[in-house]
Amino acid sequence: MRGKIIPFSEAVQKDSLVLVCFWSVTSDPSINELNAINKSYEKWKTAVPFKLLAVDVDEGNGTSRLRNTVNMYEWKFDVFSDINGDLRKILNSTKVPQALIIKKERVMYELSGFEPGTENYLLQKMQAIVSGKS
Repeated sequence: MRGKIIPFSEAVQKDSLVLVCFWSVTSDPSINELNAINKSYEKWKTAVPFKLLAVDVDEGNGTSRLRNTVNMYEWKFDVFSDINGDLRKILNSTKVPQALIIKKERVMYELSGFEPGTENYLLQKMQAIVSGKS
């Protein structure tokens, strides 16, 4: 969002818990998922230490709508753009919305699609991973 290219490895620390949410400005379920997470984001951060990376997968005209979308919904987390689709390829992401929970550079959990309430399931999975129960 700041016009700076950074590698994925720089955006996360090796030992941190990371929630990567692939989304698109043209996908209502994607935006609904991020809005649901945004509502509870501050509470989540106190419940479990994690970093959220919302990764826009739009190419072409979709990328021009990215900044407006983020500003309109006032998301409190970091938003990135995967313009060339490199991160999606590395993480084998093929759908939007798609959420991946990563710990120690390993995908621990993957969830495709969004229904109201599934954001709470993501929080429960992250808590289980941090406590070693997954």
